[in-house]
Amino acid sequence: MDELIAKMERFGRYTFKPLGQQDDPNEIWRDLIGPLFPIAQADPDAFVTRLTRAVSSAEGWAVYGATHAVIELLGGDFRHPAADELMHRSLQFLRSRGVPELHLNGYEREFWARHHGRTEPWLVGRPRPTLQQAPITEPRVGEHRLLAHIVPEPDSNLVVLCRGGDGYLAVIDAKYSDDDPSRACRDWKTARRLDDLYWDIGTAFQIPTFWCDTELAPYFPLPPSRLY
Repeated sequence: MDELIAKMERFGRYTFKPLGQQDDPNEIWRDLIGPLFPIAQADPDAFVTRLTRAVSSAEGWAVYGATHAVIELLGGDFRHPAADELMHRSLQFLRSRGVPELHLNGYEREFWARHHGRTEPWLVGRPRPTLQQAPITEPRVGEHRLLAHIVPEPDSNLVVLCRGGDGYLAVIDAKYSDDDPSRACRDWKTARRLDDLYWDIGTAFQIPTFWCDTELAPYFPLPPSRLY
């Protein structure tokens, strides 16, 4: 039982952010998911019931991992009361840690909307600040100001502020592709008012990026997630 919980916890952490993990996807399948495949396929209802019972005393990543193991092994459309129980607990774990809704996958969003979404918001963020509460230094015409370093990796996407003649522009500076590390820029968001642009950027990410300009920080409606 403890071994299965440990495997589900590892799978949960891997599934949530696979690019940030050191695990080999082939190793994850071989060690964690592959051995469960024939069991799940032979009797899906019994498998999900036993898996739910196995993680009944666990919390957090183990429950999240078990939920996504069911999706991996039986598909996102599989329906069973035990699978619903896992999904409920998994989503409550994410909410309790402040994970924004944009980090949910399609199955999670659909489940939340079906069971709670009409009467309960996923998370409640703070209201938009006024310029008096969160002043912004006016950029010079032609100035390029780094606003956000999205993730810790050195090749992270960047958000850069540019000022044109009739408004403001947020540009994404990113590597061209996984195979081509050269950088390229693309226009992302525009606004005539600087605080409108900052709020648009903040609500797009919902939570603060890995690094951000101090003047942008108040425009994220939600605090950082508490996952680790």
